[in-house]
Amino acid sequence: MTVTFTTHPSTADLLLYADPGRAAEKLSQAMDARRVLDEIRQQVQTPPGDLARKAAEAGVELLQGIDVGMVLLNGWSKYRNLRAAARRTLDEPGTGQMVPIAEHQVVSHHEPYVEVQINGQPMGRVTFGVDLILHVTMLQASVRAGRLMRLTGGDCTASIVCKIQGVEVAKQDFVMVTLPINRDFGEGYPLLREARTAS
Repeated sequence: MTVTFTTHPSTADLLLYADPGRAAEKLSQAMDARRVLDEIRQQVQTPPGDLARKAAEAGVELLQGIDVGMVLLNGWSKYRNLRAAARRTLDEPGTGQMVPIAEHQVVSHHEPYVEVQINGQPMGRVTFGVDLILHVTMLQASVRAGRLMRLTGGDCTASIVCKIQGVEVAKQDFVMVTLPINRDFGEGYPLLREARTAS
């Protein structure tokens, strides 16, 4: 069973753009304004705006694939105190632990790209860079059988920067992120490899 950890906003595109329906348009405008695709446009000889529009649509799809909840869970799975509690609860079946998680940041860097093709032939890449910083205040985590079972309390804010071809095209700071706290995560999120098969 896959644990869902749904935050709000839930994905990188929603952190960057209040109106997700206009995300591709805004991204395309930013690319045109900063002329980030001029070199590739000369190679492929596309009409003005066409390459930026298509790259922006693909870029929004890439941003939609960056799940804020999974970024947090992956970051917490590396947190030493949580891993130690997970180990203890695996070694002592039937026990649980409450772990305070101090104020911290989860930093995530992504470098997806879109390949530009003409008649099936690759002509170049449009590279994206997404830096996501999630600032989390005091949480309490419940751990059982090596798994994160529940979070209590805490707040989260996000900062995100999107670059295309190394040029910043979108940025947001201090976006409030609602965490799924004070509810059970079903079977829980495994904090150790061994916990993936533990019952």
